[in-house]
Amino acid sequence: MKKYFPFFTIFITILFLSCSSKDTEQQYTNLRDIGSGRIGVVLGTTHDKFVSENYKEANVLHFESNPDLILAIKARQADAVVGDQNILKPYLREDPELAVLEWGLFDQHLGFGFGDIKLRDNFNVYLNKLKESGKLKLIKEKWENADDNTQLYEHEFTGKNGILRIGITGVSIPFAYLSKGKYVGIDMELIYGFAASQGMKPELHTMQFPSLIASIVSEKVDIIGSPVTITEERKKQILFSDSYYTSASIAVTLKRNISGYTSNEEVSNKTGFAKIKDSFYNNIIKEKRYLLLWDGFKVTFIISILAAIFGTLLGALICWMRMSRNKIIKTIAIIYINILRGIPQVVLLMLMFYVVLAKWSIGGVTVAVITFSMNFAAYASEMFRTSIQSIKRGQTEAGIAMGFSKIKTFLNIVMPQAIQRVIPIYKGEFIGLVKMTSIVGYIAVQDLTKASDIIRSRTFDAFFPLIVISIIYFLLAWLLTLLLDMVQINVAPKRNR
Repeated sequence: MKKYFPFFTIFITILFLSCSSKDTEQQYTNLRDIGSGRIGVVLGTTHDKFVSENYKEANVLHFESNPDLILAIKARQADAVVGDQNILKPYLREDPELAVLEWGLFDQHLGFGFGDIKLRDNFNVYLNKLKESGKLKLIKEKWENADDNTQLYEHEFTGKNGILRIGITGVSIPFAYLSKGKYVGIDMELIYGFAASQGMKPELHTMQFPSLIASIVSEKVDIIGSPVTITEERKKQILFSDSYYTSASIAVTLKRNISGYTSNEEVSNKTGFAKIKDSFYNNIIKEKRYLLLWDGFKVTFIISILAAIFGTLLGALICWMRMSRNKIIKTIAIIYINILRGIPQVVLLMLMFYVVLAKWSIGGVTVAVITFSMNFAAYASEMFRTSIQSIKRGQTEAGIAMGFSKIKTFLNIVMPQAIQRVIPIYKGEFIGLVKMTSIVGYIAVQDLTKASDIIRSRTFDAFFPLIVISIIYFLLAWLLTLLLDMVQINVAPKRNR
């Protein structure tokens, strides 16, 4: 293990150095001053459309979540970001480096999305009762001024009328976010109350914002929120409830980027170690957030191992088909390999979840295993084929001349040598598979990467959660590499000692 320590040290050093930043001399008075600079938005939101239409000179950067917007600002990858005032307000409160560049860019009316008109109408009836009684106002005030001890109202979920599948991002304060192991906020208050009133049991599905509407269209969930702005374009795809909240949009940047800014803040006396200690407590220990990482690790590990096993078996079958003398079987294998290797993995994953397997009640983890197995098989089959073909044909002929059948010749002579040659390449593909599983958040699977997003949305720490999961991925890849090294030694002990 000592021989790997220098590499591990270098890795950690690079991570921390990458978090350092340089001051910028450019300053702005409003968003228009950015000109051809970089403006960050969450992909698929009304802020995306607003910036694209009104700031055509700007370089619009698209991100998957609000924590990513803040990370872009802190890392100097964006000059400013545009987002919901209520969602960005906690980041402004917690991070002294951030400030509002421009207020009141436009107002947006929030609503819940539905796929079923009867369910939507029932929700509107429930929502109107809350408005008339004044309870909706109380709910909004409660969560706009919430602290760590604020809790949801108590509800009884009988489930006698089925399950209400709910799609959320889970990273949007004060609408839907994780606190003390439970999702809370305005949206959760309304959705849970509605589920209880309908005799339904809520079932949460956390996903990236761009996947919310697709999950309704593909009937993966029954209702989406956390939050979603009502637009005419979106009305063509899904049904919207009445508006329950009107929110303003703002532009945020670093204080040093605002014209006329002069620093009068006290310099922190904390050492680098003390800061790391505080970050560790806030991101890992507080509210038992390490459990999020542990659950995400288990999901990542399970998907990786199962996909590798099934992908290897399927790859062996595809390899046999690819080497078959039957032209039809061989052509099918070639088409399969070319298609699977030609489609980006994230696109394939979303196609499988929202289109191909949309009509079946298959969970995101199962879909991920199936998709990654199919993709891994395409690469594994070609690795197996080239390894087999690298064995000189004379050895096969010699085995048959000695009285072995073709199958026994392959099993006893060709395959052992092919395995020895394929393992070094196989290790690289397997580690690539492990890292590729980080995209499963697109299909409502809470893996390590999604766990990091959730933690960042609560701690407002732009870097530490990412550093932590980077280390976890590194250690996982390293341990799996050691395991495959042991397999390689057992396969060819004399050659690999």
